[in-house]
Amino acid sequence: MWPSSAPGSRFGESRRAILRPIEPLSFDDLPLGGEWTTRRRTISDSEIALFAGISGDFSPLSIESGHGQARLAPPTLIVAVAVGLGTIDMPVPQVEEWEWLNWKFPRPIHAGDTIYARWTLTQKRPPVGGAATSIVVWRVDVHTADGALCAEGEVGAKVRRLAGARDRERPAEPVAASGAVAAAPRRRRRRRPAGSNGPLPETPAIAAPPASTVKQERASSAPRRRRRRRPASPTAGARDGEPVTATMAKPEPPPAAAPASSGSAERGGLSRVIRRLRRS
Repeated sequence: MWPSSAPGSRFGESRRAILRPIEPLSFDDLPLGGEWTTRRRTISDSEIALFAGISGDFSPLSIESGHGQARLAPPTLIVAVAVGLGTIDMPVPQVEEWEWLNWKFPRPIHAGDTIYARWTLTQKRPPVGGAATSIVVWRVDVHTADGALCAEGEVGAKVRRLAGARDRERPAEPVAASGAVAAAPRRRRRRRPAGSNGPLPETPAIAAPPASTVKQERASSAPRRRRRRRPASPTAGARDGEPVTATMAKPEPPPAAAPASSGSAERGGLSRVIRRLRRS
């Protein structure tokens, strides 16, 4: 027969908590700085024995009890109990991947001790770009019934984000004036080298510059130096290996004097006669 599930009974509250529908929260819905304290649970000697059988931990520290002392609970059992209590009394996130567990155990726990856990959401790391998940970090403190700290650690996990939040953080694509998405610039095709297979590329024709441009270039250039001609030498025109003979030009005879006319002879004789008469 099942125990009573009256509203005031402890079993009834636990049963309603277990049967209530669980809706996992996304990264955007988790409250940063939120703190949740779980219910209490007593570690029994039979649970330590069952956990040793399930995990395969048959070391003397886990299966043997000391003289006059209760059996020691393995640290991994404490972590498992703290995580199990957190899944009931705190919001369940949409965990995509567990990142790390970092724990310390300053005080041992024996069979018969009652413990509870306190979960605190300490970090919500900003997402990278439009990633579907982001990292959150919880701090977990495990206390005994008298308030002594027996275990503490951090739990990191990748939690899935809302689809709408991812779409808002994506960079908007550039839109052209017509409303269509602007096309990416077309990549220019590289020409093949001359030695490759296929037809050779044609050389584009280059237009001649106008005459006015040529004249301006000539006028702006430095004045051209005129080359001096060498005098003709008797060896000019001789071929390599052939003797050179010098030919002297013959002097031309002086032009003959033209015969004097009779008129001029008569005037010459008359002038001589006049000079003689003057002298006498």
